[in-house]
Amino acid sequence: MATFQNPSYFEQVFKDHWELMYQSAYRKIPDQNVVEDILQEIFIDIWQRRDSLEIKMSIKGYLMTAVKYQVMKHFDSVEKNRVVATSELPDLYQEEVMQFDELFEQIEMAMDALPPKSKLIFKMSRIEGYAVEEIAAKLNLSQQTVHNQISKSLKIMRGELKHLAPMLLLYLGN
Repeated sequence: MATFQNPSYFEQVFKDHWELMYQSAYRKIPDQNVVEDILQEIFIDIWQRRDSLEIKMSIKGYLMTAVKYQVMKHFDSVEKNRVVATSELPDLYQEEVMQFDELFEQIEMAMDALPPKSKLIFKMSRIEGYAVEEIAAKLNLSQQTVHNQISKSLKIMRGELKHLAPMLLLYLGN
């Protein structure tokens, strides 16, 4: 089994996934320098944790999830800086920001509220980064059915996660 402890495997994962990760982040943050910094942070973190890192999903899913959390972290940081600069620090930002693992755990628990088929489609769409067309083809469903399932799942997930910071809406998207 290949692991991140093997530099050539790490390099291959980077080569295979950086472009998709870049495009995903750039859609939310159209700033090349910021996006490059985000990708660099993700891969530095993976390399630093290579001895203990356990990925319980596809590598693509893990990396795309990491991109989404780093984008959320970026927007949270921008918002905190704006609020501090205007001296209007709201209650939301007086609390510590949830760590990546804690937030992901909350999302996984909320996903358990979804019916099995909706959960699979939601996971493929929002966690693993598949397009509607890819999901429809893989599951032998119409694209409209996939759209309907994603909409249904988003409504349930928003209800389940309403107690979390508004930045989570970036993760759930439309």
